[in-house]
Amino acid sequence: MPSLVLPTGTVDLGLTLAPLAMLTRDPTLRLEPGHLLRATITPHGPGVLDARWEPARPEVRVRTDGPGGEWLAERAPALLGLLDDASGFAPHGALREVWRRCRGDRVAATGTVWHDLAFFVVQQRVTRAESSAHWYRFVHALGTPAPGTDGLLVPPAPAAVARLGYEALHRLGVDRRRGEALVAAARAAHRLLHDDVGRDRATAALGGVRGVGPWTLACLSAVTWGDADTVITGDAGIPSLVAWLLARERRADDARMLELLEPFRPHRYRVVRLAFAAGVRPPRRGPRVPASDIRGR
Repeated sequence: MPSLVLPTGTVDLGLTLAPLAMLTRDPTLRLEPGHLLRATITPHGPGVLDARWEPARPEVRVRTDGPGGEWLAERAPALLGLLDDASGFAPHGALREVWRRCRGDRVAATGTVWHDLAFFVVQQRVTRAESSAHWYRFVHALGTPAPGTDGLLVPPAPAAVARLGYEALHRLGVDRRRGEALVAAARAAHRLLHDDVGRDRATAALGGVRGVGPWTLACLSAVTWGDADTVITGDAGIPSLVAWLLARERRADDARMLELLEPFRPHRYRVVRLAFAAGVRPPRRGPRVPASDIRGR
């Protein structure tokens, strides 16, 4: 059960880790003020990372558990955003004030390829509410209890998902296209997980998997490997979110977003994070699309 104390300096762990909790009721994660508990799967098996901090103390206490505990302990500084270098980032205009308020935000790098891959494949082409429900069912139906914790679950191993037929995923509400992508991704990730490969090799291998396209690969680049310059294209909401913050434009496509972000290299993903942290959204023109449930079809 490795434990360590890490200096945080000016890093705001609450802001930094918030994107990990993008889906409500995530069975693998518990994020509260001053406390992160994350269950995941590593090349050495299941593991749990428990991080605790206090606003007045520039340090974080980390404890890990399970067969993957040592692996997680080694990567804890990256997961907590402590290795991200924001020097040289000096935004202007509307972004300057957001950065002043969120100067402690850093880009975390989880290092957990399969966990993140399954997490993002489940989110493809559906609403946030649907994603949350499908991820919850997927982990609850196929995951395992997290070591040393009460209530958290570890995502199912890729080998287990690789053996599934589509019918098993349909019962969880996952449509055929995402289901087949999830199984194909699991087959590729099973090899990657055991090799503990780096970013370039993993991206090359996953880029050839049907159903793992630019959006999913960009999400992995940002979250798994913590690339502060990644731009996530193919997303329904991010271009307009960025355009509203930077240019007060209500609607934008990927091309316009890339144009607006170009002056911020090599910190373009940092700008995207600030667009979310700003809490300001462009006005909606129509009603929300209702969530659908395919389990009874």
